[in-house]
Amino acid sequence: MSGPGTSEGSYLTPRLENALVADAMRHGILSCSADAFLRDAARTMSLRHVHTILVTDEDGSPYGILSDNILLGALLDSNGGERALREVADRDISTISSSEPLLAAAELMRDRGVAHLLVRDAQSGRPTGMLSTLDVAGILAWGET
Repeated sequence: MSGPGTSEGSYLTPRLENALVADAMRHGILSCSADAFLRDAARTMSLRHVHTILVTDEDGSPYGILSDNILLGALLDSNGGERALREVADRDISTISSSEPLLAAAELMRDRGVAHLLVRDAQSGRPTGMLSTLDVAGILAWGET
């Protein structure tokens, strides 16, 4: 495809086959406490235009994941936004190291049926960001040709 507004790629973006999770991930983590309410999480997700946030324990450690689908299901099954995230968050957090190949992350997403992975720093193992299917698509779209 060519024409105005199209690009052949970026010298900053590697080809999909060579990309690592670190090349595509979003650095930083949006989170809400497990004791926060659905309304709080919906506000965070809406203001930041994200589909998934990390739900954290009192000490800030990962408790679960709240996706837009879980949020909607919980809102429809409950009395509005007054339900605690602790009750609805998915406790099965899919994670990947920032040093893993991006294609391995894509396979993990496909196999687990998830659209987001919590990314852990390759050195410290601490959560450092999120990777979404849209991030993977960005590498495919803009990677070197």
